[in-house]
Amino acid sequence: MRFLLRVAITALAVWLVTLLPLEVVVEGGDGETWQRAGVFLLVGLVIVLLNAVVRPIVNALTFPLRILTLGLFGLIVAWFMLWLSAWITSTSLVPWGTLELGGFWRSLLAALVIGIVTAILTALVPGAKKSR
Repeated sequence: MRFLLRVAITALAVWLVTLLPLEVVVEGGDGETWQRAGVFLLVGLVIVLLNAVVRPIVNALTFPLRILTLGLFGLIVAWFMLWLSAWITSTSLVPWGTLELGGFWRSLLAALVIGIVTAILTALVPGAKKSR
C-alpha cells in the first residue's frame, strides 16, 4: 500500500512541476481526464521504480563525490534519475506516455522541486513514509 501511495505522491509532484515554467512536459492520455491521470501515474511509477532500484547503486558509486561536495552532488543524482525516467518513457518500453525535459538547469530545478514536494507530501500523508 505504501508503494502505491509513493507512486501517487510522485505523480502529483510531477504534475505540479509541469505547471511551472520549467520546460517539463508529460505527453499522452489525450482522451479523458482519467487517461491523463493514468499517464502521470505511469510516469510516477517509473520514477519510483528507478529510485528504488537504480538510485542506491548510483548513491554507492558517487559516495566519494558526495563527501567532497558536502552532499551537493545529490542534486546531480536527482537530476540523473529524472533524466533516466524521461529517457525510459521516451523509448518504446513505455508507449502510453512520455516525460520530456528542457535544458540542464531547468531540469535540475525540476528535480529539486519534485524532491521537495515529494518529501513534504510523504510527511503529510499518513502511511506514506517508512515505519521504523
